[in-house]
Amino acid sequence: MAERSSAGRRFLKWFRRKFLTGLLVILPVGLTAYVLYRIFVWVDGLLRPVIARYPYLDIPGLGFLGVIVVILAAGILGGGILGRTLFRWLEEKLERIPMVRGIYSALKQISEVFLKEDRSVFERVVLVEYPRAHVYMLGFVTANWRMKTRAGTDEDFLAVFIPTSPNPTSGFLVAIPPQDAIPTDLSVPEAFKVIVSGGAVVPGAHREAGAAPGGAAPPSGGDPRR
Repeated sequence: MAERSSAGRRFLKWFRRKFLTGLLVILPVGLTAYVLYRIFVWVDGLLRPVIARYPYLDIPGLGFLGVIVVILAAGILGGGILGRTLFRWLEEKLERIPMVRGIYSALKQISEVFLKEDRSVFERVVLVEYPRAHVYMLGFVTANWRMKTRAGTDEDFLAVFIPTSPNPTSGFLVAIPPQDAIPTDLSVPEAFKVIVSGGAVVPGAHREAGAAPGGAAPPSGGDPRR
């Protein structure tokens, strides 16, 4: 009886982990596809009366071209002062809606990480020794701090965001001395793939089982910095 209960708990834990991983993999693609579909339907509704009046405009792919034009126009508008003001106003309205606020903020942060050219949200990927010695977690450096300690001395710290797996939209922030951050050659998008997949997806040169980010396997129980 106890074995059945333990097996049931393991199955539920496995099911929850895999379901959340699948959801996080599908959700961005699904949401993007849905938004594009709704824009397509909207553009198609605008063009239908025009095509009915001018049949020679009934060109295959015109609706798809309209979607591209709308997205491009949004990008051009968002780059100007008027557009930024308008989008800021819309953000303020969305952030006042309890349920929508959390979803919108998470999607915005993820979009900034993957779509912004300068990747300014996260500077680089590091390993942090946590929660005990010889155990390391992936983290994203978000800022460099210079703070005055109780002793009255100024010291440098790195602000590192450590996301949870498989849901990287939650996590915690730690401030550590710069020398305690172990550099990696993972890019930010690659690190996100590792986290969302629970370590099952390791991009490119990091695929080899047991290999450290630099390509060499660390000694058992050893420090990656050595």
